Amino acid sequence: MTVHAEINMFFQEYVDAFAREDAGAVSELWDPVGLFPSPTGNFALERPAFREHCARVMGFYRQQGVARPEGETVSVTELVPGVVQARVAYRMRDAAGGVVAGWDHVYILRKTDRWRVSVAIADEEMAAWAAKGASR
Repeated sequence: MTVHAEINMFFQEYVDAFAREDAGAVSELWDPVGLFPSPTGNFALERPAFREHCARVMGFYRQQGVARPEGETVSVTELVPGVVQARVAYRMRDAAGGVVAGWDHVYILRKTDRWRVSVAIADEEMAAWAAKGASR
């Protein structure tokens, strides 16, 4: 299987876990410490704190009318063996299928026992919610 196919399968699993609102499953797809560079300051979360963060984000999405998240892997670049950069386009859909919000995330993933996210750059998501007058 190609690296691109492996990453596509990874993000299908990731989006499915978000759709089930399974914060535990999402957090298990991350390294034990996740890194989050942002324009307002970088931060890191250990897995238990990240699991709680995921649960809050899932609740926020519900409050915004999101009924179903969708994600499509747009690009995968192998930086070195076992490390990739992936861009994923997300669309948050309401119960009627309309787009509530959309953005791209850029991730760095490393393959250890399996592919796991190490870093996420979520600037576009923050901008998308801010443009709608919502913030998480």
